[in-house]
Amino acid sequence: MHDEWRGEDTPAYQVLMQHGLVNSSFRVKNMAEGSLNTIPPNSNPFKNFAMRVCCWPFCCCFETFTTPAAHLQLVKDGRGNFKFYEPGVHLICDPFYSVEQQPKPYWKGVITHGDNTVVVVEQGKVGFATDKGQPILLAPGLHTWKSATMRYITSYDLNNNVISMPPLTLVTVDEGYSAVTEDNGKQRILPGGNTYLLDHRNWKFQKFISQKIQSNNLDRISATSADNVLMAVDATVIWQIDDVAIAARNSAETIRADGSDTNSNVVNNDIHKLSNDVLKQAEASLAAFIGSVNYSDTFNVATAVHQPELARGNSMIPEAMASVDLDVNDEAKDSHEHVPNRNKSIPICSGSPLFDPSRVTDVKNKANAVTSTYGVRIISINVVAAVPDDKNLMNSLAQGAVAAAEAQKYETVARGKAVAVTIEATAESEAKVIRARGEKQAADLVESSQLATNLAMVEKTGGALNNKTTFFFGSEAGDLGKVLFPAAANLAKLSHD
Repeated sequence: MHDEWRGEDTPAYQVLMQHGLVNSSFRVKNMAEGSLNTIPPNSNPFKNFAMRVCCWPFCCCFETFTTPAAHLQLVKDGRGNFKFYEPGVHLICDPFYSVEQQPKPYWKGVITHGDNTVVVVEQGKVGFATDKGQPILLAPGLHTWKSATMRYITSYDLNNNVISMPPLTLVTVDEGYSAVTEDNGKQRILPGGNTYLLDHRNWKFQKFISQKIQSNNLDRISATSADNVLMAVDATVIWQIDDVAIAARNSAETIRADGSDTNSNVVNNDIHKLSNDVLKQAEASLAAFIGSVNYSDTFNVATAVHQPELARGNSMIPEAMASVDLDVNDEAKDSHEHVPNRNKSIPICSGSPLFDPSRVTDVKNKANAVTSTYGVRIISINVVAAVPDDKNLMNSLAQGAVAAAEAQKYETVARGKAVAVTIEATAESEAKVIRARGEKQAADLVESSQLATNLAMVEKTGGALNNKTTFFFGSEAGDLGKVLFPAAANLAKLSHD
């Protein structure tokens, strides 16, 4: 073992070191001769062999033995003393000495031989010994002592959350938990994320209480609505302990009726009663809410279809076709047919109040008014299912829902057809306006051009003559203008191009 390295200089021993409880005065710093209060070897194999051969009639008067390396030989001198013999060859010329057959390894475990003790405390553990009733905590390493009053008891793994070393208790509280302790009858709460030393016998660890979010399913409850319909409701409750001190004082069980401690080794067994209280209160609040709801007026699907609410901004006409604004003159606008406003309100069905977040929030707030008195905050109460408990009523409602869905389907189809007719009429009106605009523009062009007027006159004249022009000019009636005014026809063609 290196002198400069001390196993207790780690965070695992921090609390014990702060209280000055880690004892290293019995630790062996090096394995020099005599460091374990042992007797060194005093013979060799040849000497022992000669003693056994030459003095075999007197073999009861001496002892020869060899102790292997890393072991100690346990010997009694017959006078009430206990001795350790080091590894090596030994010769004892005393008939009162007795040697145990099996040597003991000193590099692990505990060797207790009368008033001599050799013990190894592993890293991460603390050795616990008592001397005249007082606790002694041994640091990691190899320890030895010779004492008639000091006794080694055991070692404790510091990895455990609760280590009871009477009269001391070492408590490690993980984050997300709190520890409930009793100090001479007064409750003391130890927050999570640290290690604590309860430094006297009457400061006792009682419970770990979880501050993590809890989720529980409510057993199916039967509650009567405002119109006396028996409802079967399934729900979940999500909650959390906000104030551990209030929860432990008012709801968590810490001692039994006979005064004995509850089972403190099981994490979260303390919140069983608390969890039951929370679920009962959530159930009562939810039942009160159901009792304020009129089922026949608000839950019936068919009723919801025929008594809709108005919602804006949800028109079934696409936005591009909802309103047509044509850039035409005042005469065309006067003849344009009316187009429905795209912002026109249409009906939608209302939902079940049992699934309305704002109303369920009111239920949660009413429950929290009670649960806050014992340190619990309900995060949410979620209704999973709510149906009438009467199967006949359920069948009737199912039939009504089917009929209502069919009616809503036909209504939707009819509304779609109406929208299609409206769009078609709008398109036809737009076409008429565009044609009127084109004819007016053509008339204005003819009126403003003398050449166009002459060409139109010739074209009309040719039309009147019909096919008789072929007799005079050898051309069709529609080509008369080209025969009479070829230059004008070419100019008109260029203008047209």
